[in-house]
Amino acid sequence: MLDLLLDATYPEWMSNSFPIIRVVLLSLIALFSIAVVVIVMCMESNPDGGTNVISGQSESFYARNQGSSKEGRLKKAIIICSILVAVLAIAFWILWAIMPAN
Repeated sequence: MLDLLLDATYPEWMSNSFPIIRVVLLSLIALFSIAVVVIVMCMESNPDGGTNVISGQSESFYARNQGSSKEGRLKKAIIICSILVAVLAIAFWILWAIMPAN
């Protein structure tokens, strides 16, 4: 079975476009990974950590409306960039499985 995959001949469009697509995907993964690092460094540290979650204290008005604040936007950006990194990495490895590099 492995011999069939190694001896496979690919159409010309695959041979021409897949290496370019892989480079683009790797570039996007690197870009979004750097964005995650920069965004995390821009966030302010929270000395309380997760004590409100552990102690069971009720949320304040600020905590409920945190999504519209700067910190809330940064958290959303981290989540979006992290999801994009994961999706692009999966796409990269699927392309690699279809046509390994020579």
